[in-house]
Amino acid sequence: MTETWLKKKPIRKSGAVPMYVQVAEILDGEVKARNGAHFALPSEGELSREFGVSRVTIRQALKQLEARGVIYSEHGRGYFSTASRMKGVSGFHSFTTEVRKLGAEPGSTVVAYEERRQLSPAFRKHLQSEGESGTDFIFLRRVRSIDGDPVALEDAYLPTALYPSATRDMFESGSLYAEMTATWGIVPTWTDALFEPTAATAEEAGYLKIEPGAPVLSVWRVTVTDTDQAVEYVKSVYKGGGFMLNVNRYRL
Repeated sequence: MTETWLKKKPIRKSGAVPMYVQVAEILDGEVKARNGAHFALPSEGELSREFGVSRVTIRQALKQLEARGVIYSEHGRGYFSTASRMKGVSGFHSFTTEVRKLGAEPGSTVVAYEERRQLSPAFRKHLQSEGESGTDFIFLRRVRSIDGDPVALEDAYLPTALYPSATRDMFESGSLYAEMTATWGIVPTWTDALFEPTAATAEEAGYLKIEPGAPVLSVWRVTVTDTDQAVEYVKSVYKGGGFMLNVNRYRL
């Protein structure tokens, strides 16, 4: 980043504005000038030399920007810009549609597909639902990505009776909600969700390309139609950093 600075304001080492605040404002301006691009910031040492201030000052500036959501850190890797264009992703509407609206390229890779499976005990516990006890479900596991970067691991249970003739190929690309509507006439309307901060398991970390134990946000939800028919039970595990998730209840 240091090679492509816009015109940089000098740091005033005396005056009313602390040096770390000045550094934070310059870095904030650089992130904004890149129009939502995702990139790694220079190391603390490089920034210290660039600005002519101590590493303690740089660390204070970076922590301030992290608290604002402008950047995020990954243990052992450093600091990265938070892609501002991702701030509108609600996590409830169609992931594919929302990401495209915000100017990025969504990705979805099916990593597991089973045609007959019971709703797992974890889903029953978190959603406080019997989940149509005795009902068969299609189990679908997908890795969701933004511009090639994996951001979520998603497990979905779809009541088999509602999706006759479903095949794995139908879920390999595009929007699941669009497929629901176009193929089976199912219109997702409401969703209720439970949010749970957790640590990434080794399996989750492998899919999301993060360290095991890294903080993640697990979101459990049930999606229903306007007649309250449950059409989907989902657990999404979102990795930290890179985008922001709006937390609201929406009409779909």
